[in-house]
Amino acid sequence: MESENIPIARGSKVLLELVDQSGGVEQVEFTLVESKRADLKSGLLDENTPLARALIGHQAGEVVPYTAGDLKEVRVLSVGQGEANAVADAAEKRRESVRKAETQSELINQLNFATASGSKWGDYDVDVEKLMEQRPQKEEDSE
Repeated sequence: MESENIPIARGSKVLLELVDQSGGVEQVEFTLVESKRADLKSGLLDENTPLARALIGHQAGEVVPYTAGDLKEVRVLSVGQGEANAVADAAEKRRESVRKAETQSELINQLNFATASGSKWGDYDVDVEKLMEQRPQKEEDSE
């Protein structure tokens, strides 16, 4: 990553070393983004997190005191421009993860109801295949 003498701000791609109390070092790289686009697994850090707030305005080469957990400081190795398309890709991945989680949640809810209702209201069978087919239709209807 090219490192310019620019301060860290939204849209910056940052390479850091996290230094813990015992002197251990871990390198991390992320792009600073607005809250609604944050996805740490994809390397997109919310600008409102404590780490981001501590880093904003600092430049490559600086050491920033940062105490969280066993961390004692953060070394800013480089700062550059982030990639705009990475944000769009992460947003789509996040939406897909949410869709999968909703489908799994609905399936679990129906299975729980089926096991609980058998003793009180009679048999209730969950048609898993029908549920999985209905999910994409619901998504298409809402778009």
